[in-house]
Amino acid sequence: MNRTLPLFAALLGAALLAPAACFQLGAVRAPALRVPSSSSPCLPKVATLARTSLAAPRCQVIFNSNDDWKPDHHKDQANSGNVDVGDYFPDDNTPGSASDPNAGLGLNSGAAAAATGGGANNRLDSLLSAGNTEIRTVEKAAHGPVEFKAHAWRIDGDYASGDPRYDLKYSAATSLAETEIMVEPNSMTYEDFVAGWTADTDASLWEVTPTEGSFDRRGGDPTFFDIRWKGSTVMKGEHFGTLVIVLPNDNFSYTYKFRVTVS
Repeated sequence: MNRTLPLFAALLGAALLAPAACFQLGAVRAPALRVPSSSSPCLPKVATLARTSLAAPRCQVIFNSNDDWKPDHHKDQANSGNVDVGDYFPDDNTPGSASDPNAGLGLNSGAAAAATGGGANNRLDSLLSAGNTEIRTVEKAAHGPVEFKAHAWRIDGDYASGDPRYDLKYSAATSLAETEIMVEPNSMTYEDFVAGWTADTDASLWEVTPTEGSFDRRGGDPTFFDIRWKGSTVMKGEHFGTLVIVLPNDNFSYTYKFRVTVS
């Protein structure tokens, strides 16, 4: 009984000291076994806990780890040196030659110098003294043959309404019947037009001016058309003509029906 009490006290003390020994600041402590000295008269040879220090691993942050990386095409360029890009214009700029940058543009040497700004030392002089500069007009949009066909249901002007602009009277004094109509522009952009007569109209007697041109934009100036019938006094009765104004690039047309009475 006397030996059991000191042994129990030793084990209890080791158990109380072990947690504090494992969690000291600055290092991680792990319990380890230690054999007591044989010279101790009170304790038997029983394994007890001791403290051993284990150093915690430290994290290391590495900056700019990819500084030396380059794509393959940059590596090739670095090995071969700087790449020289050729000039836009060839060295041989002789007018008319295959390498002439102005070839095919229809510009002579004076116009070419003005168009390209001349040399590095006289660009302003070349621009101000370009007497032979060629100025080109904007080409109209091309369109195919135009068929002058009356609209199926929309008539923009009709003699049946009794409007004297469309129901004409022949004048023996002037040997013709004449009127004028006005067309307001109705498109957001300039539109080309072509004016002509339908197939059932005698185009040898009816005349319209102009026959082609461009309408202004919406809100701009209107376009006036002069209509004439060039018959004679011996052609008694009524004569009819249908005018169609076509916008070939807009798939649109205006239709006007005229009548001339020769009494």
